[in-house]
Amino acid sequence: MGVRPEALDAFVAVERDTRGNPAAIHRSGRRAHAVLENARGEVAECLQCAPRDIIFTSGATEANNLAVLGMAAAMAEFKAEKPLLVASRAEHPAALAPLKRLQKQGFNLNLVDIDGNAVVDIESVLAMIGNHANTLTVVQWANNETGAVQPLQQLGETTDFDHGWHVDAAQGFGKLPWLPALASATTLSLSGHKFGAPKGIGVLRATENTMISPLQVGGGQQYNRRSGTESPALAASLAVALRLAMEEQQDFAERSRCWRRDLLQHLNKEKIPFTCNHPEDSQESLPNTLNLSFPGLDGRLLIPALDAEGIEASAGSACSSGAAQASPVLLAAGLDENTAMATCRLSFGPEFEPSELPSLGQRLSRLLLRLYEVANR
Repeated sequence: MGVRPEALDAFVAVERDTRGNPAAIHRSGRRAHAVLENARGEVAECLQCAPRDIIFTSGATEANNLAVLGMAAAMAEFKAEKPLLVASRAEHPAALAPLKRLQKQGFNLNLVDIDGNAVVDIESVLAMIGNHANTLTVVQWANNETGAVQPLQQLGETTDFDHGWHVDAAQGFGKLPWLPALASATTLSLSGHKFGAPKGIGVLRATENTMISPLQVGGGQQYNRRSGTESPALAASLAVALRLAMEEQQDFAERSRCWRRDLLQHLNKEKIPFTCNHPEDSQESLPNTLNLSFPGLDGRLLIPALDAEGIEASAGSACSSGAAQASPVLLAAGLDENTAMATCRLSFGPEFEPSELPSLGQRLSRLLLRLYEVANR
């Protein structure tokens, strides 16, 4: 989605009127610090935590790295024993990559199987946690490819001093209602551009007693957890966007479920061969997300052809979708490589106009019928 006008206005106003470094003690620095801390407080209110728990980052990728690498290092040092790392095979690359780096450093990493919609086998996760006294678990709120909502409530009941738990929540805010289990997570990450803030700002929520070894050191900003000069303008714009996204979540979810249903009905009416990789029950997935496979099509042509029709779809995670290869998440979910390649994710944003739906369905159907005609020659 694009930047919300209200968030952009907040960014411009702060950037224009607040010149100081928030770490400086002169008047303009104190003014910048006040703006920054006000934004921190607003975000904390949305996330039901203390302002001190909010760490501003450049996005969810940095937040995930800080949580995974920082907690693992701190737990290993404090307990003189490397924690067991537990995660699902459906995690975003921004979480899996730091986990695999730790694996190369001698940490034991267990990746838990997922079902056909990329839902983690929660019983396996709980069994692994229960069998070890020192674990760090990483399970996302909702899958970034299939939209499947993960069963976090059961995990929330296991979190304690010996069981760290990080939630990559980048996909959930503005689409899913607040989940009480999120408050139980040791750390929680989100990315501003997912709900209408400018790109380049995110948050890691980490309680005051959470052990984290910082990845960046220097100025000691943000309680020595993430050194570096903060941007009051980006922080203020994120706070505005997050508040609005959470206020509008229910309305957006209801509207986007209707759009998703109508688009699928159109494809069925046109007899387009496709399979759904997202949960059929829209209450169990991101309401605005479809993940569709088109068996028999050349997956290398699908996304470029959609783009030529003015339909912005993606394959795999946005951070790695430039690679012409099958999605590891879909392969882990049981798809064969050709079908996984011939798959795209379509997401509706808050700015989508319902009047565009008939045209979208027609353009999508015409394109897919042409591609199937070419494939069947």
